[in-house]
Amino acid sequence: MAKSKSKSKKNGTSNNSSAKNIKALIAQNKMIEHQNAEAALQEEEKRKAREAAKEEKLKQEAEAEEAKLAQASADEIIVDETVADSKSTETSKEEKSKKDEKEKLKAKNKKAKDKKEKRGLGKKVKDTTSELKKVSWPTFKQVVKKTGVVLAVVLFFAVALFAFDFLCSLLYNLFTGNPLV
Repeated sequence: MAKSKSKSKKNGTSNNSSAKNIKALIAQNKMIEHQNAEAALQEEEKRKAREAAKEEKLKQEAEAEEAKLAQASADEIIVDETVADSKSTETSKEEKSKKDEKEKLKAKNKKAKDKKEKRGLGKKVKDTTSELKKVSWPTFKQVVKKTGVVLAVVLFFAVALFAFDFLCSLLYNLFTGNPLV
C-alpha cells in the first residue's frame, strides 16, 4: 500500500510539472504571436507611410509644374499686354497661347493621374496576393467530400425534374386525348 501511494505522488508531481510546461509553452506561443502581430502592424504602417510620401511627392511635383506654368503664362501675359497696346492683332495670339498652355497643363495632369492609376493597379495586385496568403485552403479529402455532395444534389434534382416532367406530360396527354408516345 505504501508503494502505491508513493507512485501516485510521483505521478501527481509529474502531472503538475507537465501542466506547468504546457502552460509555459502556451504563454510562449501567445507571446510569439503577439510579437508577430506587432511586426506585421509595423510593416503595414511603414508601407502606408511610404505610399503617403510618394503621393505627397507627386502632388508637390504637380503643384510645382502648375506654378511654373502659371508664372510663365503670367510673364507672357505681361509681355503680351505691352505689345497688345501697340498691336490689336496680338490679343488673338495671347488667347491662343493661353488655350495651348491650358491644354498642356491638362495633358500633364492626365499623365500624372494615369501614373497614379497604374500604381493603384500594382497596389491592388499586392493586396490580392497578401489576402490569398491568408486564405485557409481545404484539404484534398474535404474537396472530394464537398464535390461528392454537389454531384449528389445535382443528380437528385435531375431525377426529380425528370419525374415531374414525365408526370406533367402524362397528365397533358390524358386531358388532350393523345396516345402515349
